[in-house]
Amino acid sequence: METLYAQTQTMYVGTYTNQSESKGVYIYNLDEHSGKVELSKTIPMSNPSFLARKGDILYAVNEDNEGMLIAYDLKQAKVLSEVSTNGMHPCHVALSPRDSIVIVSNYSSGSLVLYSLRDDGSIKSQDDFMAFAGSSVNKERQQESHIHSAFFKRDGSRVFVSDLGADLIYVFEIIQKEDKFNLHKVQEINTKAGGGPRHLVFSKDEKTIYSVLELTGEIEVFQQNGDKWVSKQIVPMYTADFNGEHGGADIKMSKNGKYLYATNRGTANTLATYQVNNKGLLQSKKIQFVEGDSPRNVNISPGGKLLLISNQNSNNITVFSKNGNKKNSVDVPKPVCVIF
Repeated sequence: METLYAQTQTMYVGTYTNQSESKGVYIYNLDEHSGKVELSKTIPMSNPSFLARKGDILYAVNEDNEGMLIAYDLKQAKVLSEVSTNGMHPCHVALSPRDSIVIVSNYSSGSLVLYSLRDDGSIKSQDDFMAFAGSSVNKERQQESHIHSAFFKRDGSRVFVSDLGADLIYVFEIIQKEDKFNLHKVQEINTKAGGGPRHLVFSKDEKTIYSVLELTGEIEVFQQNGDKWVSKQIVPMYTADFNGEHGGADIKMSKNGKYLYATNRGTANTLATYQVNNKGLLQSKKIQFVEGDSPRNVNISPGGKLLLISNQNSNNITVFSKNGNKKNSVDVPKPVCVIF
């Protein structure tokens, strides 16, 4: 049976407030049919670049020199918790689908932090911290580890962490001892040298991983073979005649698992659409201009009808239909992330 979704969705937008007019987190009402949005509320916050939500609790990282994680109660309109991430420029926050934990990625200091949560969603304690010391072949961007994201499997048993600086994806199990949670590394996946893995997404059966390589503007496809993840394909996020700068950013899978969407910044400023074949490999369908500058994030509306692209440098979110037709453009100062 197909899930029914309301036509109006609540949309949460993370932004950069430094050197911009942004006040913090912007909350909009999105009409899935027309693509029109209406501003509902603003939550003042410093550089809330990446967001996650569980029910009425919104989690935001403050991407500052001294990174912070904030848990905000949307119903009561108040901050529940504000804790240090013990690192510089946290750029991603992920909630476990199984355990009462949240994981934050500190980009500049190359570290990962795990916090346990109380029943009300507030932050209970820092249960684990891990610093990484990797490097790779790009001398400008890969002199040290840069942890960019953490993505959980659907059952919450494992989390896949991308280290842009080391060209590695680390796989961790979540171990609980009494009321404390720990990260236990079970393997490392080597990505293309100089590629710089940033974000990833799983296939529907979770036997294939699609990793965005920021530095080369490509997607690397890994498939599970026993206990190992084997590289099966690398596809460009750009047209054959493109000869500019890359900035592979974000990636999402359609709800039916048949299409993949990814953004490339730099001088490309494109949205790439791929069809997923029956072996889990990608075939490029369309590469189009995002109608903006620096498409940091792409997300799919809850009903699957719309694609929303956060264009950081042009201060707008472009709303496309799922087949790539532009429906709307919304003015938002320095948008980084859209969630629902």
